[in-house]
Amino acid sequence: MANLLRPHRRTLRAAAILGAGLLATGAAHAAYPERAISMVVAYPPGGGVDTVARVLSVELSKLLKQSVVVENKPGAGATIGASYVKRATPDGYTLLLADPAFVINTGLMTNVGYDLKKDFTPVSTVTMSPIVLSVYPGLPVHSLAELLEAARRKPGGLSYSSAGIGSTPHMAGEMLKAYTNSSFTHIPYKGSGPAMSNLVAGQLDFSFSTIAAAKPFIDQKLIRPLATTGLERSPALPELPTIAESIPGFKVLFWTALFAPANTPPAVVKALNEAMRTVLTDPQTKAAIEKSGDVATYLPTEKVNDFVAGEFAQWTGLIAKAGIKAE
Repeated sequence: MANLLRPHRRTLRAAAILGAGLLATGAAHAAYPERAISMVVAYPPGGGVDTVARVLSVELSKLLKQSVVVENKPGAGATIGASYVKRATPDGYTLLLADPAFVINTGLMTNVGYDLKKDFTPVSTVTMSPIVLSVYPGLPVHSLAELLEAARRKPGGLSYSSAGIGSTPHMAGEMLKAYTNSSFTHIPYKGSGPAMSNLVAGQLDFSFSTIAAAKPFIDQKLIRPLATTGLERSPALPELPTIAESIPGFKVLFWTALFAPANTPPAVVKALNEAMRTVLTDPQTKAAIEKSGDVATYLPTEKVNDFVAGEFAQWTGLIAKAGIKAE
C-alpha cells in the first residue's frame, strides 16, 4: 500500500524540471513549456537523425506534458533546417536536432548561413556512436590492412561511397585517406540508402556508413564489415576491431545534439537540459535508441560547448588539409 501512495520517481523529476523552467515576464511568471515544442530535423523522414528525433519526441512529450512535434526541413546539405531554427524566436519552442554536418558545413561551405557560436545555444547531446567501414563481398579483403594494400595495388585506388558530401561517412573516408596516404575516390549519394544499395550491387569497393544504415545488410551478409571508427569497440558490433587499433588516434563519431536559438533564456535551456538527462538515462528510451545502433549520450550544456568546439577543430582542420570542396 505504501508504494501506491509514493510519487513515481519520474513524476518527481518532471515536477522539478518544470519548476526549473520558470521564466520571469515582468512581475509575472509562466511555466515552461506552456504549448507544443517543434523539434526541427534537417533531413527527410526515415533517416538516422529522424529516427532519433521520433524516439526523443515521444519521451519528452510524456515528461513535459506538452507535445514535442518533429518537423522535417531537408535540403541544401542540412543548412535549411539549421537556418530556420536560427531565425526562430528564442523562447524554447523551436529546437534543432543536429548531427555532425551541422559543424562540418561551417568549414566546407563558403556561405553556410549561420554561425555556430553566435546563432545557437547548445542544450544537450543525444546520441554518440562510431560508424562502420564495410566492403563489397566480392572484394577479396578481410581486414583494414588488406583494404589499404588493395588500394595501393589498384590503379587509381579504390572507390568508396557516403551519404553525401560533408556527411560523417565522407569525412571518415577523407580522414582514412589522410592518415594512410591512400588513393580513394569518393562517390557521394543522396542519403545512406542509395549508398548502401550500390555497395551491395558491387558498383564501388567500400563504404563508411552509420551502423543503423549498414546493420541490415551486414546481418544478411550482403556486405562485409571490417572495422568501426570509435576508440573503443561498438556494443552493436563487438566482434569488429576499431580502426584505432591499427591507426592510433583515429576517431570518427556520428552524434546528434539538441540546439536552441541564441539568446534562449538560461532557465529554459536548463529546464530542457534536465529533461534530456531524465529521458536519456531512462532504460526504455536507451533501449529504443540502441535498436537503431546508436547509444544514448547525455552531456550537460557547458560540456556540449567543449564537445562541439573539438568537432569543429577536427573537421575544419581536415577540410583545409585535404582541400575538400562542397561542390
